[in-house]
Amino acid sequence: MLVDHIRVVIENGTFSAEDAAFYIQELKKSLKNLTLKKVSMSRTDAYLDLRYSFNEIPLERIRRIPLKKLREERAVGN
Repeated sequence: MLVDHIRVVIENGTFSAEDAAFYIQELKKSLKNLTLKKVSMSRTDAYLDLRYSFNEIPLERIRRIPLKKLREERAVGN
């Protein structure tokens, strides 16, 4: 699928075009000087994994976004 002239690959999970467009817009906000070339999305119950590459540089970045708030338990020494 193409979203805003960016190739989007859905590897796992279900996504609508609106979901893909939302995550691409969020990526564009943080990557002001780079142009996205390809975004791969893989969704599990707890995480969304994003892999993306750029037109300008031969680099692929991987980002994992938690879909649920994870409860963090910490041990306290007695």
